[in-house]
Amino acid sequence: MIRGIFLPLARLVRLRLSLFVGLSATAGHLLHGGSNQGASSLLVGLAVAVLAGGCSALNQVQERRIDARMQRTCLRPLATGQWSLGWGLSIAALLMGGGLLLLSAYGLVPALLGGGAILWYNGFYTWFKRRSAFAVLPGALCGALPPLIGWCAAGGAWQDPRAIGLALVFFLWQMPHFWLLLASHREDYRRAGLPHLFERFSPQQSIRLIALWILSLASSLLLLPSLGLLRSGTAIAPYLAAVAGLFLLALLIRTRFRKIADTALFAGLNLAMLTATLALMLDQFFF
Repeated sequence: MIRGIFLPLARLVRLRLSLFVGLSATAGHLLHGGSNQGASSLLVGLAVAVLAGGCSALNQVQERRIDARMQRTCLRPLATGQWSLGWGLSIAALLMGGGLLLLSAYGLVPALLGGGAILWYNGFYTWFKRRSAFAVLPGALCGALPPLIGWCAAGGAWQDPRAIGLALVFFLWQMPHFWLLLASHREDYRRAGLPHLFERFSPQQSIRLIALWILSLASSLLLLPSLGLLRSGTAIAPYLAAVAGLFLLALLIRTRFRKIADTALFAGLNLAMLTATLALMLDQFFF
C-alpha cells in the first residue's frame, strides 16, 4: 500500500528533481549565511523542494493530456487516471502553499521570489512551451531562482553580483539539461505536438548549439572562485568544482561533437552540476 501511494506521489512531484532544486537553494543560503546557519539552510532547502514539488504537481494537472501521449511521462498518476484531477490540484495547492509559508518566515523577498517562480513556471512557461521551440530560454530562469531564493533567505541582496553569478551557473545548466533530454525523446515531442529545437535547426546546428552551452557551463564551473563564490588557498572545494568542469569537458570531447543524444553525456552533465553544488556547500565547512 505504501508503494502504491509513494511511487505515484514521487512521480507527481518529480522527487529527484525537486530534491536537487532544494539542494541548490541550500547552497545559496550557505554561501551567504555561512556554516553556522547549517540547520536554517536545510530548512530553506526543504521549503524550496516542497515548493518545487507543488509546481510539478500543478504542471501535471495542466499537461495531463500531453503527458498521456508521451512515453517518458505516460506513467504519471494524472496521465494514467490513477489519481483524479481534484487530488492533483489539492496536493499542488498544499505543497505550494506550504513552501511559500515556510519561505515567508525568512522574509518578504524569498516569498516573493517563490511566488514569482510559480507564476513564471506554471503561468508563462507552461503556456509558452506549447507555442515556441525557444520556450526553454525563459523557462530556464526557473532553475536560476532557487539558489537566489536561498541567498536572499540568508539576508543577502538579490542584486549582489555573486548572487547573480550563482544564478547564472544554474541557468547555464538548465539549457543543455533540457536539450539533451529532448534529443533522446524527440518522437515523444512530435506525438504530443510540442515544438522543439530540432524542428528549427539542422542536426549539426543543434549539436553546435548544445555544445556551446555545455562549454559555457564547464567554463563557469572552472571560474567559480573568480566569481567570488568559492574560497581559494587550501580549500578543497575549488578543486572539486574544477574536476566537475573538466569531467564535463571530457565527456563533450568524447562525443566528438557529433552525437548529442548520448545518455552518458546527459548523466555526466547532471553529475557535474551535482558535484559543483556540493562543492559550493562544502566550501563553507572545509577551508
